[in-house]
Amino acid sequence: MATTIRTSRQSLPLLHVSLDDTSTMPDVFDADREEAIQAKKQLLAEQRGMATKSNRPQIRDDQEWKFFDTARIHVSGGDGGNGCVSFRREKGEPRGGPNGGRGGRGGSVFLVCDEGLNTLAPLRNRVHVRAYKGRNGLGHGKDGQKGSHIMISVPPGTVVRELHTQKVAGELRNHGDKLLVARGGRGGRGNAAFLTPRNTAPKLAERGEPGAKRWLAVELRLVADVGFLGKPNAGKSTLLAAASAARPKIANYPFTTIVPNLGVCDISDEGAGLILCDIPGLIEGAAEGAGLGPAFLRHVQRCKVLLHLVDGSSEDPIGDFETINRELKEYDPFLAEKPQVVVLNKVDIPEVKEKEEDLINALKEKANHSRVLSISAATTENVKELMGRLKKFVMSQPDTDLPPIPEVNLAKAGLDFDSDDYEIISDPSYPGQWRISGEYIENIAKMTHWEYPEAVARFGRQLEALGIAKELELRGAMDGDLVMVNEYDFEFNSRMTNLYIPQELLEKEKRMEAKANGKSDEDEDEIAWRPFSQGGFLDVDSDELVGFMDSDEWELLDDDFEDGDDFVLEDDDEVWTSK
Repeated sequence: MATTIRTSRQSLPLLHVSLDDTSTMPDVFDADREEAIQAKKQLLAEQRGMATKSNRPQIRDDQEWKFFDTARIHVSGGDGGNGCVSFRREKGEPRGGPNGGRGGRGGSVFLVCDEGLNTLAPLRNRVHVRAYKGRNGLGHGKDGQKGSHIMISVPPGTVVRELHTQKVAGELRNHGDKLLVARGGRGGRGNAAFLTPRNTAPKLAERGEPGAKRWLAVELRLVADVGFLGKPNAGKSTLLAAASAARPKIANYPFTTIVPNLGVCDISDEGAGLILCDIPGLIEGAAEGAGLGPAFLRHVQRCKVLLHLVDGSSEDPIGDFETINRELKEYDPFLAEKPQVVVLNKVDIPEVKEKEEDLINALKEKANHSRVLSISAATTENVKELMGRLKKFVMSQPDTDLPPIPEVNLAKAGLDFDSDDYEIISDPSYPGQWRISGEYIENIAKMTHWEYPEAVARFGRQLEALGIAKELELRGAMDGDLVMVNEYDFEFNSRMTNLYIPQELLEKEKRMEAKANGKSDEDEDEIAWRPFSQGGFLDVDSDELVGFMDSDEWELLDDDFEDGDDFVLEDDDEVWTSK
């Protein structure tokens, strides 16, 4: 069956649709349906926080998106391994003695200068850097394995500071320079290290020293011979492209350059080329943070010579020159005193060419020197002559940019600090509480193996040797007061500074005090009962002991016979004989 559909009364093409054969029906809504499906998929993807491949933002490969000249990182040295408590037990070797090994030293973190880098972008991708810790010591005198070091590559001209104090730790300039920023902890000693003629079986060991941990502020100061200065759109990037193989972004609008650019000008085959550094343009108020230039002025602090480009087509070229010099002086007086070469650019423009001579004379008067030259960076007019003069002038300049003097030593570990550098803090609001702070004593507490009584007693002797116990007593500490060292708390004892003293030492001290007071062992209190497994078999019960007296006669129990009774053998008593 077939039917005819008319759309209007006019003579229009007829659409014949066979209702019997639906397979031949054209789908006039295919395009709309496909559009709706894609829109639905896009909506679902947005709701799930995903983006389709066609809609993903393309990653910018421009150099300006990859340049980073500052970074903050947290470095952690590896912890040292724990010492081992072990004794030699072998056949035919009685009392073999202690043979516990030392723990391995933890790995350290180093910054290494790599001339193949020119940005701190790798540090932005890896904020936390941790070195590997050392292995624990083992028996049979085996020391633990050392932890591996971590090397972080940084570009030349990297300055490292401690983040919280902003003190300079060092600078890496030449390829291969290394700077230790987080030292690994020392491995703890095993009980073999505590063997002495008096203590032949020490039952103590040290924990590993914790590795150093700190935040660092890293900044990059590009190392170049000549630094370009000038107002925005003065032609600095054009000059860099004309004098070297660098290809910076060039356009006819201000602030085209938003990151520093480096280029090398090879004038002749003799010696190395001239390294040029182009930074974003400076504007009035740059010393207070206006514009982009102040963020990158650190990169021209290393340059021996500053090349000051003056835009000849501006409304006031002489005023621009004075503004830049004034901002340099306010930002850094040392930077303003660097030798300058003044260049009048864009002399290819007829208006600038007409007043070239007047501008050159005015610039010489304002600069107080004759190092002024007119060029055209766009047409490379006088560019080669400028580079030749620059190289000779740079080679004649002394190397006045000395590395900064380190203000903090990041290579020191906790035990390298002065043992007398500690502080005792007390708060009147909390009487009877004392806190001891200091790098050395805190690391001693961290390395003490508190599970061993001998190690705890050794910590008390260390407090005595350092004078901390005496200082606490002079400041009014009483027995039973709470003493805190880092995360460890214990009670103050004026005699040994802590109450963790082995029982056998307390008993020995008690006997010595009794002997000094003229008391005998018979006057001592009755010994408390102890289980057999805890040494009860050594205790003496005088009421039940039967043995020989001083007269070599057999001592009998008082309950068996009374005084005056004779011993009589009865007839039915059994007599023991040797047969």
